[in-house]
Amino acid sequence: MRRLALRGALVAMVSSVILLPGGAAHAAPVVPTKAAAAPRPTNFGLHAMGYGTAIKGGDIPLASGATGFAHITCTTLAGLNRSNGVAQVALPGLGNIDALTTKVATIKKGKVVSAVSEHKLAGITLLETALGSLSLGAVSSSAKVWHDADGFHSEVDTQVAGIVLTLPGQDPLVIAVPTLGTPIEIPGLLRITLGETKEVKKEHSIFARAQALLIEILPTNTRVKIALSRARMTDEVVNSIMSGYAAGLKGKVLNTGDNSLITIGRTPSKDLPCEGTDGVVKQTRTVGLNIPAVLDVGAATAQVYGVQWGRRRAKAWTQASIAHVSLAAGAIEIDGIQARANVKRTPGKLVRNTRGTKTLTITVNGEPQSLPPLGTIEIPGVVKIQEGVTTMVRGGIEVIALQITLLDGTGAVIDLGVARAQVKKAIR
Repeated sequence: MRRLALRGALVAMVSSVILLPGGAAHAAPVVPTKAAAAPRPTNFGLHAMGYGTAIKGGDIPLASGATGFAHITCTTLAGLNRSNGVAQVALPGLGNIDALTTKVATIKKGKVVSAVSEHKLAGITLLETALGSLSLGAVSSSAKVWHDADGFHSEVDTQVAGIVLTLPGQDPLVIAVPTLGTPIEIPGLLRITLGETKEVKKEHSIFARAQALLIEILPTNTRVKIALSRARMTDEVVNSIMSGYAAGLKGKVLNTGDNSLITIGRTPSKDLPCEGTDGVVKQTRTVGLNIPAVLDVGAATAQVYGVQWGRRRAKAWTQASIAHVSLAAGAIEIDGIQARANVKRTPGKLVRNTRGTKTLTITVNGEPQSLPPLGTIEIPGVVKIQEGVTTMVRGGIEVIALQITLLDGTGAVIDLGVARAQVKKAIR
């Protein structure tokens, strides 16, 4: 009877929760922490990343930015340190997270080189309603990869202190933490998975990821990732460090529930690995997606390519394409969107361009449109469409095939087809 009562209380609590945009968070900026020594070159490409929370939608591709995010992008330097902290975070449709911190570092001691990511948060209130609350104690995750005389190694760890259910008028009830990796599920409503880890060892690289907590809101297929740590290293950085990505779309749209802007995560998205792709095109794709009252997107593809050869010679490109987009309830139809970023580095020379970026057709109310020389179409009070929005970045270039800005007062901006590629000199 007590188990049934407990389950009933949880069902009632979760049923009263509606997915809404996150509340304000009090954050400190990402700052470098004091390094033990000046950065030192290594023979490896090193990467470390971590964050406190990140939200990704399912049926509707809405997302939140990563909180407490700290990142060391692909580098050959050891002795780098980064950290970030957030005082409190409101989880959309759930509860609150107490103080959280992320620390990432690249380290060299003797002949041992490593990349480390650690995340800690003080506690989480998963649900807090008039029917009661469900909370977790301190949560942490860590991921470490290293190379020594015996080759590549990895280590991951996740910890959750405990789960507490508090019902009105009753003493808090401590619930045993389940086996790591075994979900707690309220059918049709909520699934909580503790301690997801992954380690991948290959001949020339090592990868480790630890995620302390995954919350899945089943009616909307929304995933809330909590306390993630990730580290990777490779010995295939011949002469250049690559980075970048391709994404079908990203941006911000209006949430009609409370008139706030919420994020559309990169969908689909493919990252360009630090060492490139060894001359092989790698890709991911989606069949299509829909954001009600905003846009319909057809099949989208994200591709990346990178190769290193000879002495200080490398090239890379990223490409994102969308077959068809419909805006404003079909009033605006766009076909053949493609963004492409190209970078080539040879001794003393860097060539970067957006050749291959294009849009085949734009139709407004059944009338074909031609983009003027400045590459902008504007329908007053409705929408502004900009073509080929380009930004030069260190060692590379980024291009947005079409940037859509809604002029209805919401300030919503949607990027259709995004490609970014960088090829930088490796420091050894």
